[in-house]
Amino acid sequence: MSLPRHRVVLASTVGSVGLAVLALAGCSASSGGTSAGATSSASVGGPIVVNQTDNECRVSTATAAAGTITFKITNGGSKVNEFYVYAPGGRIVGEVENITPGLSRELEVKITEPGSFQTACKPGMVGDGIRAAFTVTGTT
Repeated sequence: MSLPRHRVVLASTVGSVGLAVLALAGCSASSGGTSAGATSSASVGGPIVVNQTDNECRVSTATAAAGTITFKITNGGSKVNEFYVYAPGGRIVGEVENITPGLSRELEVKITEPGSFQTACKPGMVGDGIRAAFTVTGTT
């Protein structure tokens, strides 16, 4: 039995974060975490910043180039939050769950084709969450 694609991305992201912490001890800059040959306009300048509170979900940009896209999610609220990227039809492309207050997490998603997606935060893991349009341009 294989894991759903979004779980595999999350598992590899969590492992990569641990390695990145060790690598950062001797580095002052990062290439943005994109895979070879695949770049994202957001990744070139760093990750897409997502600031969550108990009532709000702010994503720093609504557009990125196809490839590996990195989101840096920070929970500035008082409740546990989540962050999702949805493909058309509601399919989850990537997710980070259980982001406790004051914690920052990164999520890398690989999107190889252009299209209309959605980002979502779920303050306190209740309700429908907060969704915003997110557009991927170009191809890898």
